[in-house]
Amino acid sequence: MQSLGLWHYTDRNILAVKIRRHSKDYNFIGDTLSGITFRWGRNFKENPKYAPWPELADISISNHCTKGCNYCYRNSSENFSFMSLEDYEYILNELQHPIWGNVFQIAIGGGEPLEHPQLKQILELTISKNIVPNLTTNGIHINSEYAKYFKNKVGAVALSVEDIQTLNSEKVRILLKESVKTNIHYLLSNRNISQAVDILKGKYNEIFLGLNSIIFLTYKPLGRGSLADILKLNDNLKKFIKQIDNNKCSTRIGFDACFVPLLLHFTKIDPIYVDSCEAGFYSIYIDEKLNVKPCSFDNTGIYSFNLREHSFSDIWENKLKKYRENALNLCNRKCKNKKECRGACYVYKEITHCFSETKEGALYV
Repeated sequence: MQSLGLWHYTDRNILAVKIRRHSKDYNFIGDTLSGITFRWGRNFKENPKYAPWPELADISISNHCTKGCNYCYRNSSENFSFMSLEDYEYILNELQHPIWGNVFQIAIGGGEPLEHPQLKQILELTISKNIVPNLTTNGIHINSEYAKYFKNKVGAVALSVEDIQTLNSEKVRILLKESVKTNIHYLLSNRNISQAVDILKGKYNEIFLGLNSIIFLTYKPLGRGSLADILKLNDNLKKFIKQIDNNKCSTRIGFDACFVPLLLHFTKIDPIYVDSCEAGFYSIYIDEKLNVKPCSFDNTGIYSFNLREHSFSDIWENKLKKYRENALNLCNRKCKNKKECRGACYVYKEITHCFSETKEGALYV
């Protein structure tokens, strides 16, 4: 077993990291400046079953938010449920492994992270542990002060939107002026799928000038999210999927893991560039109450373990074994890339549109 991390800082205070992890069945290389990562198993043609230690941690530092979006999957409100700085440091210490080191990067979310009174201290703590922090925000509190502070400190800032026309261009300009890598997190639902088609056709290309990417996130019927608004495999969704292979968007596009089954089944994208669901296999979620789960969308409680009661190493190496055994691809669809896919979401089977327990239900193409 071998793990090697190479850390470097520039004189501009930006965290530049080359991290390497190597063992017989798992190999990983990550570059924070580009955001590119490589993972392979015994050889380059083989995928590892899971990581001996997570590559990424998704941490909600609060469930407090004053905006009140009607699609918020966490049902966040003005409730002042902030993670303490002491608890955040406790999490970082738990995530430090004596052999594998720390996680490669942390996705900091909420609630609204910019409303956390100790956000800057949280970012400084993250950087002090040689971890790259990233932020997801609704954007209403973005200003020049924040943008200047984020410069050379965060890997990227993601602005969440459901309607691209509501994207505040002034907030985007503020971030881009300070050379902060900026992404759009576009919540893809049955309500806005027609607009999403137009995005891929290039209709909104002027809006995306200077942006790093737009990431399409699959709508979940959780929190204030409604089952009625989940993606439906109708003509509009088929148009969107077809347009992926003919993408004319001016910025890079990406998709969350929940959309991967549709990508693998319907598009021409080379599966070598696509990761199936990483939750509990390569990444982990921790909420503001220190509950550890494979995924932030898991509301079952079956695989939820609190860091006050269990060490993170016990959770990752032992408690989640059953989850990894159960998170198998049970899809019966005749799919060219079935081997590369983890199949339907174990929580929301209806959002992937390719799960079927019968051969009859798997024949839709």
